Amino acid sequence: MSAVLTGCLARGPGTAVPYPPHVAAIPVTMPATAPAIAQQFIPLTPTGQPGHMGIDVADATGTPVIAAAPGVVTISLYEPAYGNRIVIDHGKDSTGRRVQTLYFHLAARQAEVGQRVARGAPIGTLGETGLLSSYPHLHFEYHREVEPGARVRSGNNWWQGMVQEDPNGNWVDGPGRVTCYRGQSAPADKITYPVVCRGSSSPGLTAP
Repeated sequence: MSAVLTGCLARGPGTAVPYPPHVAAIPVTMPATAPAIAQQFIPLTPTGQPGHMGIDVADATGTPVIAAAPGVVTISLYEPAYGNRIVIDHGKDSTGRRVQTLYFHLAARQAEVGQRVARGAPIGTLGETGLLSSYPHLHFEYHREVEPGARVRSGNNWWQGMVQEDPNGNWVDGPGRVTCYRGQSAPADKITYPVVCRGSSSPGLTAP
């Protein structure tokens, strides 16, 4: 059972807000058990300014946040603007470009730098830490290297050599098909939902 993006506001599991009219929208299908997408990827504002470079997943504080793909934690820290942040490097895609995912505003971090995590492994909990958060949600970003070898730095300089992509273009089940984690395997550059879906399980936890 699924709910398809129709233009209504996200109000609960299985719903997603629409893209604004000036953005090239990806048609989104949400599993009925997936926490709501409260804001979409918006690369530019109508005036050409940088926009919202990820998706926001809204749910209760303390909801488990899980790794969207297997990889190695490269950043795990607190900073004032985005609060608790984790970054995971997923290695190279089929074109030789590195891929990473970023998790912001966490209530708590449960993964440390250098830790190798499996797809679906708990890495933290959803929250509203940081000055740029005004409600409980996960701000989730998907980055790919501009070209093979472009990322020549490491550590907290997470943006060097990388460009943000719409997470909705990179789900395991295909573009726009939000994919809850249910133990499946897939290429490391394809992602499953970074917040646990109702009734789903991941290593070390069971969703309510």
